[in-house]
Amino acid sequence: MCHENWTGADPFHSATPIAVDVEDGARMPGWSFEPEGPSRGVCLVVPDIYGPSPFYAELSRMLADTGVTAILVDYFFREGSLPEVTREAAFERRAALDERRTLRDLSTAIDHLGARPGRTGVIGFCLAGQFALDLCAERDDLATVCFYAFPEGVQGDVAVPAPRPIDLADEITGPILAFWGTRDYIPLSVISRFEKAMRTAGVDYEQHLYEGAGHSFLQGLVEDRDDSVAAHDAWQKTLRFLHAAELTGPAS
Repeated sequence: MCHENWTGADPFHSATPIAVDVEDGARMPGWSFEPEGPSRGVCLVVPDIYGPSPFYAELSRMLADTGVTAILVDYFFREGSLPEVTREAAFERRAALDERRTLRDLSTAIDHLGARPGRTGVIGFCLAGQFALDLCAERDDLATVCFYAFPEGVQGDVAVPAPRPIDLADEITGPILAFWGTRDYIPLSVISRFEKAMRTAGVDYEQHLYEGAGHSFLQGLVEDRDDSVAAHDAWQKTLRFLHAAELTGPAS
């Protein structure tokens, strides 16, 4: 599931640790990946149920290489780190999560990122793809990319569940770019229902479904896999989308 098993070179060394003040006096940790030249905008990178793994740091570094300031955050900071990187441990930790508070934390982080008018980029994966879509129902200042999001929610125990994006269709604001593979364990019927809901609501929404690609197919961007063609195509579409979005500049 997702990208917990990728063990490439440690890209965190190229990042600056940061912390965002959120509710209850807490501070959400993160890492800022800065481009070498002037930034062409800022993007929040929201990882999957395993948290900020090396894959997401590498993806953030790659985003910074294109001129976008990438901010990777750890929204599980209140629940602590995983005792072991397994699916069981990840879902056990998620069971303690107040997902509505997580949405507030992420929205607060977005408020701290911009220094000039414009949209803030958000890329959400898996569970965080659901969070990213939920944020689109709360805010109208985002340019959102979702990989293998759950439009009808993630199954499993959770302390306080986030809303199902499909139930918020009339409130969601684009632009949104979404990606899935036909071999994802998210049913194609769910993906189709969400696309129909977005079209019916008139949302600025673009969806791509890659034949033969499965959940976590974007990992083919950093290693040679059967779904690498899909991964590279989706990444180029993502970059074009973000670069065209007139993103807000990073706060100093």
